[in-house]
Amino acid sequence: MSHESPELKMRKSFSSQEQQVKERNLIAETAAGNSKAFEQLYQLYFNRLYQFIFHVIRRQDCIEEIINDVMYVVWEKASTYNQVCRPSTWILGIAYLKSLKSIERSLIREDRSAEFNDELNYFPDSGNQWVSELEVSNWLEVAFDKLSPEQRAVVEMTYYQGLHYNEISEIMQCPENTVKTRMFHARKILTKLFLELN
Repeated sequence: MSHESPELKMRKSFSSQEQQVKERNLIAETAAGNSKAFEQLYQLYFNRLYQFIFHVIRRQDCIEEIINDVMYVVWEKASTYNQVCRPSTWILGIAYLKSLKSIERSLIREDRSAEFNDELNYFPDSGNQWVSELEVSNWLEVAFDKLSPEQRAVVEMTYYQGLHYNEISEIMQCPENTVKTRMFHARKILTKLFLELN
């Protein structure tokens, strides 16, 4: 098992700090009305936001619309960014709230009886449909559909975005213990689904 050398860790840390400085500067220039800086920020975050939003809402048809909503807020509110949290924490926080609003709107449009609000509803019926789903889909992608939006967001931010629980609690605007609880339940559901395969 390979371990990173202290030098490599230091280089990664320095690179991350450099990236944050660059993003902070782009936000400051955006606040001053620099549209080129805003375009750079948009391009920098597009793929990251696309993946993040998809893992929260599990639909592709409105992701770009949500990204545009997020970046519109960034453009409008750039002057309010206080430089305390990382730029990614601020931008992903906006994306998280916009994603939840999109889910709420789609639930209102759909039959309310289809709304899921109990953890058990995310667990599929045992048997042939679940097995056939697995045969045609990536297991993790199918499993993600069984989690609540909040649980998906925590898993996404922890494993895909590499954020710590304290950063996730800022983004989700909830206590760190709530983040840990959501992760606990997500892991429990994913483990149960995995055991179904064996």
